Amino acid sequence: MPNDPFILDKQLVSLLKGDDHHAFDQLFHKYGTPLYLFLKSILKNEADSEEAVQDVFYKIWEKRKELDPSLSFKSYLFTIASNTAKKIYRKKLLEEKYKQEIAIELNLNQTIEHGEDDYKEMLGHIDLIIDKLPPSRRQIFILSKKDGLKNPEIAKILNISEQTVKNQLVTAQKFIRSEAIKNNQDLGFLFFLLFYRI
Repeated sequence: MPNDPFILDKQLVSLLKGDDHHAFDQLFHKYGTPLYLFLKSILKNEADSEEAVQDVFYKIWEKRKELDPSLSFKSYLFTIASNTAKKIYRKKLLEEKYKQEIAIELNLNQTIEHGEDDYKEMLGHIDLIIDKLPPSRRQIFILSKKDGLKNPEIAKILNISEQTVKNQLVTAQKFIRSEAIKNNQDLGFLFFLLFYRI
């Protein structure tokens, strides 16, 4: 193998295009740590950064046939990493917005009165209720409420009708409100306020 990093990458990418797993492993070994450090500098979270590295290399493997050995693999890799970090960051912002909406609907003064620990416990309880939904319904609910997607977007992603998306969200709302009321009257009222506009 040559000493020039670009030439080495060029050869490895050529092999990777031919489904060479060993070439893929070499590229991962070479760039895995620098990529992790780059992502961690953006995301400020070890677990998110490790997951992002896996996502980036998964995309590399998926797109291996499209790779151009004459171009800089490193630049391509870090461009994908940058875009992946942006998506993760945007998702986190949406999740924070989701939590803020809950706090607003619950009433800010009530949240302060309950205290931060009670508020976190409430959010944990919300997640437990959502986890009880059937997998497909839970996926639609999370895409809508946590990821902030519109019904047509969800329908396109899951290859189902918009009416099916709406029906699933209405059913999810009814179940969540019922479960919340059984465990906590205030929480049930919160869900009614937060999710009745479907």
